[in-house]
Amino acid sequence: MRRGLTLSGVTRGNRYDMTAAISGAIAGVGGWVIDHALFSNVAACIRFAVPARGLAGFRDRIVAAGLALDAESLDAIVAEVPTETELTVALNVTFVHDEPDLRRAVPAVPG
Repeated sequence: MRRGLTLSGVTRGNRYDMTAAISGAIAGVGGWVIDHALFSNVAACIRFAVPARGLAGFRDRIVAAGLALDAESLDAIVAEVPTETELTVALNVTFVHDEPDLRRAVPAVPG
């Protein structure tokens, strides 16, 4: 049975390094990425599945990598009792930096 959980965090770290660290933390506890969405260079949402018993280890890895989870997320992880075999988690990450917004050229569609 899967149950959903939403976590949120903020980082001043490089978004490429942080994304790699999050991906490594997910895989490191036996989880896998389901989906992701990038919002310019400001935010990302990563949805993943993880064995419930690996949630605390995931938290420890991403905090060590420089992602500061908000109080609600930390409380949700502590309150999670690993009785479920698998959790679906949505991790919302905000990147704090002084870079301008990332802009991509969108090709014109004929029509």
